[in-house]
Amino acid sequence: MENELNKILHGPKKNVDAELLLKYLNDELSNAEKHELEMHLLDEDFDNEALEGLQQVANKERIRLIVDGLNRDLKNRTSRRKRRREQLSMKPLWWLYFSILILLIIIVMIYLYLHTKF
Repeated sequence: MENELNKILHGPKKNVDAELLLKYLNDELSNAEKHELEMHLLDEDFDNEALEGLQQVANKERIRLIVDGLNRDLKNRTSRRKRRREQLSMKPLWWLYFSILILLIIIVMIYLYLHTKF
């Protein structure tokens, strides 16, 4: 799951992670890899928009910090929602069930005691 949280940039056909886009921006890809990525970006609007957004960041060294911050924020938000959902879910209340059972047994015993005495 941790690996899935790091992939914030994705498309329906093929996943393009932040690492690949950062390598493209830093000119660390071979010509074949660049061509393949550019062909993919022609088909996928979301990935293309992500690359354009990364290109607008003035300080390219800060991109890694921004991506890490976004991933950390995403993880915090999803974990908070999960904890809240778990708190709101109905969990079995065994103490309540046990108390009701004891109360019913006491009522039945009183009923039997009163009817056998009279």
